[in-house]
Amino acid sequence: MKIVRGLLSPKHIAAALEWVMGRSDRPAGELEPEFDICDDERRLAKKIRKLYWADRPFWDAWLEESGLGGLCRQTLKKPKLIKHAAFIKRGRDESYIPLHQDIALWERKYRSAITFWVALTEAKRANGGMFFYPDNSVVYRHVLDIRYPMFKCINEEETRVDMTRIVDAELDAGDVLQWDTATAHGSHANESGLLRVGMPLVFVEEDEYEGFI
Repeated sequence: MKIVRGLLSPKHIAAALEWVMGRSDRPAGELEPEFDICDDERRLAKKIRKLYWADRPFWDAWLEESGLGGLCRQTLKKPKLIKHAAFIKRGRDESYIPLHQDIALWERKYRSAITFWVALTEAKRANGGMFFYPDNSVVYRHVLDIRYPMFKCINEEETRVDMTRIVDAELDAGDVLQWDTATAHGSHANESGLLRVGMPLVFVEEDEYEGFI
């Protein structure tokens, strides 16, 4: 896990945030929106996906001008985008995400995959920030947990993962959190009620690319 501090300028943060919040307030089906279980009236999406494919001209320009494209090419020789989403925590107690590894959940096991999680707002423990496990040498079996019925995760008792080693990633708007596909991670519940928006983009090497997932 690596944190790149202050990569995005205020201009590029604002442009991406305006795009994301506008689409999440009126989510089109092509963005595969996901809503909180209790939100039957407002229907404000807490997750939207396939952002790049919904507006390629905007995101092509944004990736290059923001510096994220250049950062990606520092890690991968010929990067190809396979995932682009935004995860939004608008209010208190929203969306605790348990510890999990991407490679254990994806149908296609991309070994070269690198995630760049862009903080479009402050993302700290109090408002639902990210956390990670510092040892990525083991890919654990993931199981359903009745506390998180829609999500497979690492069973702490079965795997004996030492949760005292969990590290919080305290991010300011414009920071980028970077990890590989075996890094176990999750995010805290939003206890402060302050808006938290993160935008993960996942790239793989061109020779391993099999299409968008």
